[in-house]
Amino acid sequence: MNKMNKEGAPIKIFAGGKTVAYVDYGDIPEKDVLIMESIIVKSRGIIGFKYINKPFSHKNEFWSYHSINRNINIKYVFYYLKNKEYYFQSIGQRMSKMPQLSIPDTDKFKIPIPPLAEQERIVAILDKFDALVNDLPAPSADCWRQAGISIGLPAELNARKKQYVYYRNKLLSFKEKS
Repeated sequence: MNKMNKEGAPIKIFAGGKTVAYVDYGDIPEKDVLIMESIIVKSRGIIGFKYINKPFSHKNEFWSYHSINRNINIKYVFYYLKNKEYYFQSIGQRMSKMPQLSIPDTDKFKIPIPPLAEQERIVAILDKFDALVNDLPAPSADCWRQAGISIGLPAELNARKKQYVYYRNKLLSFKEKS
């Protein structure tokens, strides 16, 4: 993948674990390039979910989901699955020494789908929290000490991350109406 990688190329290839490469159109078969807003399932080793809304491809340890249903916000589904990552990791741990999921593990998983307006509201809130928590640089403890900050800002950033997890859990753990 390192040999294929081209900085600034438009197609992201998920290749295993945390390995990714960027390639141009024509570097891989056109049939392997996916362009729909999707959720990538990392199914082996590092089990998790990734949202993508740009051209991508993936190797065989991954699969992806998208929706053509206009009443489903795929980013809502991503946040819901991301919130259940520990559940899927625990399933993966039972399979073998190398954590691994199978497609039925995610295909059979039921996700409550509220009305589209509610999905969009939840996504808007979580996007804001995600931007606040994850778009900030992650300075080292030495950086904080050099700046003369031993409490305060680092504690505040940690508190915001915990707050994000709390609200994500609250927003995504509602009860289905019968």
